[in-house]
Amino acid sequence: MRHVLASAFAALTALSLVSPAPVLAQDGGPKLSNPKAIVDTVTPEMIQALITEMGGKDAQVRESENGKVVTFSDGSLPYVFGIAGCEVKPGKCMTLVMLVFVDMGASGITADMINTRNNDSFFATSVKIDDKVIAFGRGVLVDGGVTRENLSLNIAIYASLVREGIKHFGSQVVAARNMPATMQNLSWGRAQVRPILPTPQQLDSFMKSKEFAAKTSGRLGTTW
Repeated sequence: MRHVLASAFAALTALSLVSPAPVLAQDGGPKLSNPKAIVDTVTPEMIQALITEMGGKDAQVRESENGKVVTFSDGSLPYVFGIAGCEVKPGKCMTLVMLVFVDMGASGITADMINTRNNDSFFATSVKIDDKVIAFGRGVLVDGGVTRENLSLNIAIYASLVREGIKHFGSQVVAARNMPATMQNLSWGRAQVRPILPTPQQLDSFMKSKEFAAKTSGRLGTTW
């Protein structure tokens, strides 16, 4: 799986961040066609079509040295979705891997902040890559079959929690420094918190992280 994700770097470098506002997690968005159709294997083309229906901008399937990935933008955030678990059952790929990387600036994010966040919100796993960069990830297993509606719900909740996670870490740093609320914009403006294109080294660090461990959610299917 690491080889597939690392190969996404070349694809991400071509991604444009031009869409003005997030749409994946908004209520009342585009209705899915055939929402009850069963998905028991994931392909880049199927994910591209699903993301486009959900309102993701410029969803593209891109070739890489080790396989295909899907890239798109939602508001100001670049996403890369990889396909993994293809070695489990012949002819099927069992896992959708969702990733977003964010440069939090000179924020002083600590390992304790990351651990607390993961204990409180396990749906999207947060990982500290280095002193500035945080990765938000989620993997969805479709072994046994999930509906298109279920898969889109996983994606929408993930997108919502990524944005919530960015705000959460910002407020944690402000609180730790005993800053009044009026100072938050000065300390956490757009110039400091920004989505980034991960390097192969950052992707590799994410996949090796102990915090990105297997988890399960009975209501929304098996995940890690």
